[in-house]
Amino acid sequence: MFNKNRFFLISFIEGASVMAAEISGAKIIAPFFGSSLYVWSSVMAVTLGGLASGYFLGGKLSKRENKETLLLYILIAAVCCLCCMPFMGSVFYVSGAHFSLIPAVIFSVCVLIFPTMLCMGATSPLIISILTHTSSQSGENSGKIYAVSTVGGILATFLCGFYLLPTVGVTLTLICFAVALALVSLLLLTKKINKPFFVIILPVLCFAFYSFSTSTQNRYTIYETEGILGKLEIREEPSHANSSILIRKLLINTIVQTEMNSDNRQSVSEYVHLLEKNCRYFSKGKALVLGLGGGVVSNMLVSYGYKVTGVEFDERIIEMAKRFFYLDSSITVVCDDARHYINNSEQKYNLVIFDIFKAEEQPAHVITIQSLLKLKTMLDTGAVVLINTHGYLTGKIGLGTQCMLATLKQSGFHLKVCASGEEEAYRNLLIVASLKLLNVSLHNEIYPLIINDDSVINDDDKPLMELLNAAANQEWRTNYIRNYILREH
Repeated sequence: MFNKNRFFLISFIEGASVMAAEISGAKIIAPFFGSSLYVWSSVMAVTLGGLASGYFLGGKLSKRENKETLLLYILIAAVCCLCCMPFMGSVFYVSGAHFSLIPAVIFSVCVLIFPTMLCMGATSPLIISILTHTSSQSGENSGKIYAVSTVGGILATFLCGFYLLPTVGVTLTLICFAVALALVSLLLLTKKINKPFFVIILPVLCFAFYSFSTSTQNRYTIYETEGILGKLEIREEPSHANSSILIRKLLINTIVQTEMNSDNRQSVSEYVHLLEKNCRYFSKGKALVLGLGGGVVSNMLVSYGYKVTGVEFDERIIEMAKRFFYLDSSITVVCDDARHYINNSEQKYNLVIFDIFKAEEQPAHVITIQSLLKLKTMLDTGAVVLINTHGYLTGKIGLGTQCMLATLKQSGFHLKVCASGEEEAYRNLLIVASLKLLNVSLHNEIYPLIINDDSVINDDDKPLMELLNAAANQEWRTNYIRNYILREH
């Protein structure tokens, strides 16, 4: 019985390793290319392509005589691929420097994930062939093996998402699954084939652990943590304008979310300065900040007399705001998704700030017409809603912003837009939506504001905003890679 059950155990660990590799691969690539829709689409497509190729390869190999030996060697190759995944970051820098964004993403994902998935996919056909002795057994064995493999994948998804990635990080997670796969490979050892196993697998595992223990971080990093929601870093870097001034930064997947002068604890972000200059035009009272970040916006609102509630989905960011950015103790902090909070809150606010755009990723589910209509019930008379977004407004590259403006207008808001600069690719927009028309000229207001009459509405049933932002997202990420990430390396 054990002779048969060992193959089910191998299949279980293989299925678990597939999902661990897919989720971890997306997290490895996120600090360079982000985790937007086209990145996840590439990861899933390459994963399926690798598995399909592996199934085909395994089917071909299943016709040979020495099936258990072949299975062992494929598992050894899979272990090697898993161990190497965390240390292939140099591929991203090569592809990012020589290709445009989408080809660079696809190329990097292929190099990172495809070999692992190829090896994993080849195991199931081989195991089915080993277990099948008569034609009547083929269907039953196939069903059992794929079911066991899928169950392993389900459990690994929960384990990685809720425990391993937030606790031990991406690198050690992959090494743990590589070790598990190596251990179940021992079940295939015989006197004839044990030597190649140890000759190949032990050096690879030693290399993986050595690389993990000696891996270095950015020289300005003072704290970092990895998790299912991304890699968080706190850096303290000299200012480009004055090297004697230290700037403390919160980064999510290497994208700067918050910047603060370490000496005076004031934001150095142009967007925050733009918000502060216009703050005197808005009604005082209760303020809701959706997307706490480092908390510098919330702290600024407190200094202007607002009673602030900050909503943040990632508990780690809340801790970073308190520990490194001196979050004011009077601020009420809620760990929740912004849309969920809007749907369930019964509070009334005078000011609501959407600061939940993470790099080039738009929270399309939050800025739908249904969400905005619910938000209106939370607003006092004279209340203002502010949305921080990228600087693209015109032409094809501005279609996503036009969709957002059209959705706000359709929801019954009066609109103004302010810009932190002139050049679209290097500025932020501050969208000002009010229940009543603001008869004032705001600081850096764009005039006249043109909203395309044929712009589509972002709807829960058809959330098109991220799709319409695709061109802007690609240009934003490309500029960031070339002007920030590659320059650092």
